[in-house]
Amino acid sequence: MRKFTTAAAISIAAMTVTALPATAEIMSQDRIAKEIVGKTLTTSRKGMTVHLQYNTDGTVRMKAFIMSGGGGTWKYSDDGICMNMTNGPRKGETCVTFEHLGGNKYRNSEGMVLTVQE
Repeated sequence: MRKFTTAAAISIAAMTVTALPATAEIMSQDRIAKEIVGKTLTTSRKGMTVHLQYNTDGTVRMKAFIMSGGGGTWKYSDDGICMNMTNGPRKGETCVTFEHLGGNKYRNSEGMVLTVQE
């Protein structure tokens, strides 16, 4: 019985390890430009769906059901994007990197999972 319990524990541990996602790489500026910029992104924040768009002209727009008109500008940083929100609830500058999670899903360095809307 002890051998069975040990074998079962090892099998479960092996299945758990293989079920964990691989660490994603931080996306390059080229990939961000192709896969994120100019696209509408959605995420959930404090129970609300938020729409975010990094426009090709360097502006950024953020909109949610009860909040509209959050916006500002964005630029590339060495390894991501920095946005400077001039209005809306998140005023000021924040910089993030992105990881591709597969399909149309991305995670930024703040932990938000963003979905590109086609």
